Amino acid sequence: MLPVVAQYFSKYRVKHGIIEFIEQQHETADGLFVNIHYILESNELEIEKLVSPGFDNTNVNIGDHHSVFSLFHQLLPGLIKENCYAHVLHNSVKNGNEHLLIDIESALLKIYVHFCRSTVRSYELKRYFDFIEQEQKVILKHIRIRWLSLLQSIDRLFIVYPVVKKFFISNSGECTLYFLVNVLKDVQDTNLRLQKYYTTGVDLHSIITSFICKLNNRLHEEFFGHKVNELLKKIPHSNEVDDLVESFRLFIHSIINYIEKYYHERSSFYKSISIFSETDIDKIQWRSIEQCATFIDNKKIDKDLLYNEFSQIKSKYIELKEKFGGIHKQIEAFIPSNLIELQQAKITNYDKTDLLNEFDNLDHSDTNEDNCDTRFHKDQKKRPLIRCDHLGAYLLNDENVPHLQKLVQFSFSVPASNAFCESIFSHMNFWGIIVETK
Repeated sequence: MLPVVAQYFSKYRVKHGIIEFIEQQHETADGLFVNIHYILESNELEIEKLVSPGFDNTNVNIGDHHSVFSLFHQLLPGLIKENCYAHVLHNSVKNGNEHLLIDIESALLKIYVHFCRSTVRSYELKRYFDFIEQEQKVILKHIRIRWLSLLQSIDRLFIVYPVVKKFFISNSGECTLYFLVNVLKDVQDTNLRLQKYYTTGVDLHSIITSFICKLNNRLHEEFFGHKVNELLKKIPHSNEVDDLVESFRLFIHSIINYIEKYYHERSSFYKSISIFSETDIDKIQWRSIEQCATFIDNKKIDKDLLYNEFSQIKSKYIELKEKFGGIHKQIEAFIPSNLIELQQAKITNYDKTDLLNEFDNLDHSDTNEDNCDTRFHKDQKKRPLIRCDHLGAYLLNDENVPHLQKLVQFSFSVPASNAFCESIFSHMNFWGIIVETK
């Protein structure tokens, strides 16, 4: 069962909604295309307004020759090809693993099997925790297809390290383990940024370029972690040190090259729409707006009217930014008040044939969007931050700027990852377990 989901810019912020589920035994490109096309039409969604279909990174979905994307692209030549960058980051680490002197993924799986399939060895682990008077921690199984499980598995491994040290008795094994803990933290932080429900294509340029910059800095300064540097100094053989350092450099180079292979082709597009991630509107120049508009059919955007509308909104921002306690205070008041109004409208005007079935209660954390919008501003009292989609919604509210609004809606509808769809599967499994236990 596959969810068909829409990401769009609503009157108040970026939103997600489930349109329908597809039940398809064989996931072929033709079959998926026909079903998705039918669902969009049957829900009276205009195919021409599709901006960038988001999928996970399989050939069936986004392959160059015959895929769901290529079939849609035949209908809509201006369609933006989108990769799931959470998958890209995950795969970049898997790709880089071949350059390390020890296969950490295989080692973790062997350790898991070694302890968890033997009662005697499990008891040995329990005795260790009894000895140090701590609550026993089980070894976490690393699942190769999960985005963030490798670092968690390594972190847990350090807790039980004295018991399993024989698996990493060599210098290369121990150094590699500490190296991965250091570097994978950057990967995981970036992946978590990509998975936030309000992260969209407008944020992608900043996220990817800053991550690559961090990795390049590590290469330039040859910093692989303080603990790694200490261990390297203790290794008596210079050849072994050189081999380890070279493996770390190749690992990082491999991650950079893998990400750039996907990102480089569309970097100009992501850089162009990234202007809408800027929350200081004073810094946005007309030429940037004009460049962004080139990605939309010229028949849909009148550049002269767009310029006037941009000037109107920029003037509004300049006028309001220092009033009423600052722009962040105005947005903080605008978002909750409109959410209350929206919820009341849902109660009084509920329509089962609505464009999208809202999915706000999917999660009680990041994807519970209404509560998170309010909580986001409450959490920023000490250091006010402004979400770019909230700012855009606030400035466009009650303004007659159809061309600029179209450009904003276009940009914010581009997904950065497939995380929302992945979270649906997780919650389907979660609620399935609850139903079974009742």
